Amino acid sequence: MSKPNLMKFRYGNKKGIFTYALVDGDFVSLSYGYADKIKYIKEHGTIDMTLDMKGETYDVWAVDIIDDPALVKRVYDHFIEQGTAYFDEGIDGLVVLRFHK
Repeated sequence: MSKPNLMKFRYGNKKGIFTYALVDGDFVSLSYGYADKIKYIKEHGTIDMTLDMKGETYDVWAVDIIDDPALVKRVYDHFIEQGTAYFDEGIDGLVVLRFHK
């Protein structure tokens, strides 16, 4: 099992962590499409992110929310194959987040 790649996010007064992967040169992650962070991203188009897990300096990253089942499955399978999956019960309800600095 590989060590997962992690990045911190914040929005409003909430903070969390995404497990991410590089797929086709893009930073991608998975989330449930109904999550509060997804609602925030849809409204603002961005989220504050940092790859520095110890620091508190965030940058604004644009985020594409992609619900294409083929891409969701591909990213999901990538995480499973790498042994770094946060989600492991199928792709129902998941979306891909593609991050741009």
